[in-house]
Amino acid sequence: MRPRLDGMVGRSCAVFLALALAAGTMTPELSLGPVAGALEERVSAPKVKNDLIPYPKKRKRQMARYSKRHYGKRKWILSDPPVIVLHLTSGSSYRSAWNHFASNAPNRGELPGVCAHFIVGKRGTIYRVVPTKIRCRHAIGLNHKSIGIEMVQEIGSGSHWAAKQVLKRRPQIRAALRLTAHLKDRFGIRLRNVIGHAMANDSPFFKDRQGWRNDHTDWLARDVRRFRTRLRRLVS
Repeated sequence: MRPRLDGMVGRSCAVFLALALAAGTMTPELSLGPVAGALEERVSAPKVKNDLIPYPKKRKRQMARYSKRHYGKRKWILSDPPVIVLHLTSGSSYRSAWNHFASNAPNRGELPGVCAHFIVGKRGTIYRVVPTKIRCRHAIGLNHKSIGIEMVQEIGSGSHWAAKQVLKRRPQIRAALRLTAHLKDRFGIRLRNVIGHAMANDSPFFKDRQGWRNDHTDWLARDVRRFRTRLRRLVS
């Protein structure tokens, strides 16, 4: 998420935005789109709480090496992602997910550890835990092309059941939809490329040079269809 002003946005708008950021009324990373200026955004930025996990140079180097192995290019920067991947934390609290991401523990024998860019709590608080300019390991084959959004929810009796809990939990689903709508608008992401983790292997952007595949079942296609239907109302 890289704040920058388009040439069409004048000096007065820049001053206004600077004052708004200083006053804390706008979240710096979510205030502007990557290409179109702020005046052209259709979906305003939701309130986001910054709670960044440690992602030092060492972890960036690990991500760059991971990208070289799996995608063919040594990079840790995420540029103009065309995909948003929805996830469930499989745990009952935001803090447990944050701690897991921050631990940078090896996953499938490789570093860096897993993470996602945002976590949406059950009460509707949106936490930004990794800037969207940085790649996260949240979906095999798509980490170089996607933003990851986690929603706090136990799996319980299964992925479909778990997604239904989120879909009917008003504060959480409203926040998740607002965040997704803003990111979709900001990066020009197509509705069909807002997908669940369970759908990642079928994405046209999927790529993994090591032959890895996702085995997660969170956010099945039928549940994502319901999510997209509600999302469409915000972006149409």
